[in-house]
Amino acid sequence: MKMRLTLLQKELIAWVLLFAVCGGAGIYYINHLPNEHPGMIRLHVIANSDSKEDQELKLKVRDEILKLMEGQENIQDARSYINDNIDRIEAVSEEVIKENGYDYPARAKLSVTFIPQKSYEDLTLPAGNYEALNITLGRGDGHNWWCVIFPQLCLIGEEDSSHKIVLKSKIKEMMKRQQKSAH
Repeated sequence: MKMRLTLLQKELIAWVLLFAVCGGAGIYYINHLPNEHPGMIRLHVIANSDSKEDQELKLKVRDEILKLMEGQENIQDARSYINDNIDRIEAVSEEVIKENGYDYPARAKLSVTFIPQKSYEDLTLPAGNYEALNITLGRGDGHNWWCVIFPQLCLIGEEDSSHKIVLKSKIKEMMKRQQKSAH
């Protein structure tokens, strides 16, 4: 005896297949975001919460991570350093957390991440998918902090004004080249 599907059953099967294909494509895209801005690595530190203490702690973790990243000569060295030291980055973050009287974990990951438009003084980086070192402190429910760790734009405001100009020029040159190649 052969079972025949009704029109409603066929439509239902078609819709289920369509949703499965679309869902699968969406999951694939989220896990394989294209890096729209090669040549730089961003830093993203997400606080445990929005409490004043957690927000201050986020900045202390940021400072220690920036110290770890000093001296990277090129993007490949920076990427290799992060990948080879991801456990150390987490350990340093957790050490800062413990030194300040808290007991929650830090998770670090290098991946391509969507980053909203961000302005640094007179330089604006467009929203898009960037390679980023993401550090989540505790629950990761607090406001976050962004910068560029390669080239070291995070140093703006911490060095003399001549250093600021050099760093900004490097970023601006990279962004102009990317915009020209996109057209």
